[in-house]
Amino acid sequence: MQKHYQPLLNSQELLTTPSSIFSRLIADVQHARETIDMEYYIFSEDRIGRVFTELLGRKARQGLRVRLLVDGFGSRRMSRRQREKLRMAGVDVKTYRLSGHRRNHRKMAIIDGCIAHVGGANIADRYVVGNSLGMWHDVQLRFVRDGVVTLMSLFDYDYLMADGLKCEIPMCYTTPRLSLVWSESQGRRAMPQLFEDVVSTARREIVLMTPYYMPPESVVASLVDAVARGVKVRLFVPARCEMWLVDNIMRYHISEAQRIGVDVQLCRNMFIHAKMALVDRQRVIVGSANLDARSMYINRELMAVSSSRDVTDAATSFVDRISGYATPPVTEELRVKMPRFVGRVLEHVL
Repeated sequence: MQKHYQPLLNSQELLTTPSSIFSRLIADVQHARETIDMEYYIFSEDRIGRVFTELLGRKARQGLRVRLLVDGFGSRRMSRRQREKLRMAGVDVKTYRLSGHRRNHRKMAIIDGCIAHVGGANIADRYVVGNSLGMWHDVQLRFVRDGVVTLMSLFDYDYLMADGLKCEIPMCYTTPRLSLVWSESQGRRAMPQLFEDVVSTARREIVLMTPYYMPPESVVASLVDAVARGVKVRLFVPARCEMWLVDNIMRYHISEAQRIGVDVQLCRNMFIHAKMALVDRQRVIVGSANLDARSMYINRELMAVSSSRDVTDAATSFVDRISGYATPPVTEELRVKMPRFVGRVLEHVL
């Protein structure tokens, strides 16, 4: 007799390796019995994309309700053939198309209304095997029960909005153990407000990880205040990004961070894609938002805040592991090769 898959009640787990992120997600989808809801910025047609295409199709043919929501820009290379294959299997596929430069940048999966995955990894090979930048390092929070019903409301909201329907924005979820925050709350100031609050409440140490560091002035001001209070601020960013323009814009902001007393560490021979903050080793913030103006004010983002001891311990171990790839920047690496005013214009749209 097959053993029934029973997740632990109210558990939280921080997944910090490609194998754990995707093996746990695949296992949860395989064991789904009723519903699967997945929302991703990028859903590729490469090897890992085909794995999920086959898996979602198989679960839909078994009679489960399977819904997939992708962003129109991030998943623009997702072919008509792949979409039709999913639809023919019974998967309800929708594309989120926002006006102007806005994107639906959220990444989440909800299984049977009781298991959720939230983080920074998309459905694409580079999150598993890397690319020319090296191995990609990301984190994903898997949680059971607590907050999942609220996350389902956010998914339903996004799904209706993809059809152009107007609906009420669900309230964010807040408990001492777990909070869920998305961009549309607080008059679209939710993301900068979250990071400002995180920095302002730190007493000893803040560790920030982001692939793109181009923060708004309000976040920089909160970092200045933290350093002045004696808080140790450590910032981990990639030594190199995919775009020359982004590299140059980030150099200005990294130089500014060093000037205000932030301990900047460049991650070398790899690409740090994690969007994470570790505060006093007591709280972890993880999700889809980068520390840049696009994520703060333009995109639709989702972040989770956890105070679980298991999660903070895993985040601490992850920071220690990434530290082995990181060293401070040298002067040559921070030379900006474009006028600053050009960077100020571009950093809001890249």
